[in-house]
Amino acid sequence: MSPAVMAALGGALVFTVMYVLLLVLARESRTAERLVRTAGWGEGATESPMQGVVHGRGRSDPMPALSETLEGTQFWEDLQLHVLRAGLLLRPSEALIIAATCTIVGFVAGWLLSGQVMMGVLGSAIGLGAPYCYLAQQARKRQTELTNQLPNVLDMLSSALRSGHALTRGFRIISTQTRPPIAEEFAQVLQDIQVGISVSDALDALLSRTDSYDLELVVTAMQTQLKLGGDLSEVLDNIAEVIRERVRLQGEIDAATSEGRLSATILVAMPIVMVVIIQMINPGYLTPLFQEPAGIVMLLGAGLLTVAGIIIIRGLLEIDF
Repeated sequence: MSPAVMAALGGALVFTVMYVLLLVLARESRTAERLVRTAGWGEGATESPMQGVVHGRGRSDPMPALSETLEGTQFWEDLQLHVLRAGLLLRPSEALIIAATCTIVGFVAGWLLSGQVMMGVLGSAIGLGAPYCYLAQQARKRQTELTNQLPNVLDMLSSALRSGHALTRGFRIISTQTRPPIAEEFAQVLQDIQVGISVSDALDALLSRTDSYDLELVVTAMQTQLKLGGDLSEVLDNIAEVIRERVRLQGEIDAATSEGRLSATILVAMPIVMVVIIQMINPGYLTPLFQEPAGIVMLLGAGLLTVAGIIIIRGLLEIDF
């Protein structure tokens, strides 16, 4: 079997293991979350039943010693933030277990399939990067869904304020009458408030979890109203119109730049696909490319040029508005 095919099989195995681990670890928490969201909780409750699930206390920590050692460090907080932004109900220790497992599986798969330690190292690199790429992709997807939901949510909140409801009551309406991910985030805000955190601090935590520019406009307006007063409903209506226009413009930009994004995808996929096809048609033809020093240098150079091309294309496609 050729090294290219072995690397492809090892990468496929790594991604399979990663997805299986994510599904197994997240299944219990997501089931509990759906049950709580369906049942709701009382108006006078001091702590939401979903709070233990969101913070990872719905099941025991698989590595309590590691969590205790790293808890409070910047690395631990950043890891937890990446997991939350991806919408996964996992502990940081569980995310590390997934990354370590994928790294080991990648190394073993690359080594056993090719018989070369170098291919094992390549497989371990793929395994280590796969969970991070998955988290980043899920975070982008979740942020887009949240932005698309925001205008209608602001209309709902504005109507609640005009009806005489308090701001926190509007949060409760959003958390029970809308769909995830925005419902999950406002449910978490309510949980923070119920355990004694101020509304302003709970909104700051919301911004940290979502990293959304559009939501930052909304939170700034709410915090200003809490300090200085004013007609928040009118401000929310104006922000909703601005966000709708931004969403419309983003759709037009995505349509106009789709060709460039397709070019970037082809730029990455074509060399890999061509190597696999050539090795299937003529096994051993490209073997010197993976074994000879000059071939390895050429591969590294091609990889660097590919990365440079992706960076340049992304720079051309990024439009701020």
